[in-house]
Amino acid sequence: MVSSGAKPSSSIPPAASAAPATEAFRTKSIATRLSEAEFAEVESAAANAGQKVAEWLREAALSQARGKVNQVTDPILLSKIAGMRALMLNLFAKASEEPLSQDDLRKISEYAEAVKEQKAEEILSRWQRKRSRRPGNSP
Repeated sequence: MVSSGAKPSSSIPPAASAAPATEAFRTKSIATRLSEAEFAEVESAAANAGQKVAEWLREAALSQARGKVNQVTDPILLSKIAGMRALMLNLFAKASEEPLSQDDLRKISEYAEAVKEQKAEEILSRWQRKRSRRPGNSP
């Protein structure tokens, strides 16, 4: 027997929230002013990332606040520098022993070209390990 104050049970589930769960608790906003040129830069960067301006700005701000900068340096540039370093160190080492031949130059140059990307990755890896050990950074 159903009491007069009881509500009939519904077989229709409640409507799901239109916003994803991660956005459900976003209640704060930050405003800033940009020049036309600055806004165009931000808008272009967001479009290049395939995001809306607000999404891109949120991600950029949180990455900066959390100390998670996506790219420390240009990996191509770093690999070129690592290659030049390998080339110079090996040239000086060999030249301090004896005069350099054309074959020595060729071998040293080929070696530097072959290891430059690996050396750049090692440099970045060491940098990231050192950075993750700093207080306030989570591993």
